[in-house]
Amino acid sequence: MPIYVVFLSVVAIWSTTPLAIQWSTLGSSFSFSVASRMLIGLAICIVLLIIQQKKLPVHRQALINYLYAGAGIFITMSLVYYSALSIPSGLISVVFGLTPIITGVFALLLLKDRFFSLSKAAGLLLGLLGLFTIFKHSFSIAETLLTGLLSVTLAMTFQAFISVKLKQINAHTSALETTTGALLVSVPLFILSWIMLGGEVPETSLKASLSIGYLAIFGSVIGFMSYYYLIKHASVQVVGIVPLLTPVFALLLGSTLNHEHITLTQFFGIALVLSGLLVYEYGPKKIPKSISAL
Repeated sequence: MPIYVVFLSVVAIWSTTPLAIQWSTLGSSFSFSVASRMLIGLAICIVLLIIQQKKLPVHRQALINYLYAGAGIFITMSLVYYSALSIPSGLISVVFGLTPIITGVFALLLLKDRFFSLSKAAGLLLGLLGLFTIFKHSFSIAETLLTGLLSVTLAMTFQAFISVKLKQINAHTSALETTTGALLVSVPLFILSWIMLGGEVPETSLKASLSIGYLAIFGSVIGFMSYYYLIKHASVQVVGIVPLLTPVFALLLGSTLNHEHITLTQFFGIALVLSGLLVYEYGPKKIPKSISAL
C-alpha cells in the first residue's frame, strides 16, 4: 500500500477520533461507550487472527507486553472518555499532540536515550508553556473544564510512558497480536468499570451508535495498524508530521460539526503547543550540529 495513503488515513483517523468519542457518549454513559467500543474492537481482532490462521503468542515476554499495553488502553481511554464530557474535542487532540515530546522525556528516563539537545529542550518548554496557558485560562472559566483538561493530560502522559515501556520490553509480537492481547486484558476491566458505575444499558442515539462502531473499527483496529505500518515503512520526519496536523484538523472539525468555541487565549496556548512540537521534531535541522549535540 502506498505510504501517502497510510499517512492520510492515520491523520484522518486521529483527527476525527476526539469528536467521535464525544458523539459516542451522547445519551449514554462514558463507561458504556468505551466498554462497547473495546469489546467490538476485540472481536474484530480475534476474527483477523483467525483469518490469518495465527495463534496469540503466550510466552512470558508477550504476556508482560499485553499487561502493560492493556493497562495503557484502560487507563488512557477511561481518562479520555471522562474528559470528553467537559472539554472540546479539539483540545483533546491538542493535548495529545504533546505525546512525542513527553515520550522523549520517558525515553530519557527509562531507555537512557539522548533527549536534551537545545532544540528538544526548547520544544518541551514551549509545549509546557502552551499547556499551562490553556490550563490557566480554563481555570477562570469553569472547574469542570479544568478537571477535563487534567484528565486528558494524565491520559496523554500515561500513554507516553506505556509506549516507552513497551519499547523497553521489546516483545517480538506484531501490531495485531499486541492489540489483541492488550484488549484481552483491558476489556474485562472496562466491563467491570461499567458495572461498578451502574451497569446500565442506555438507549443510545443513532449518532452515538455509529460513533461507537466507527471508533471500534477505525480508532481501535485500523488506526493502530496503519500507524504501526507508517512507523515501520516511513521516515521519522514523515511520522512526526502526524501530531502536527491532527490538532489543526480536530479543531476545525470540532468548530464546524460540533459548534465548539475556542477562546483567543486558548488559541494562543494551542499555538505554543504546536510550535513546541515543531521545534522538538525538526529543530536539529535548523541549528548547527555542534549545538544540537549538546
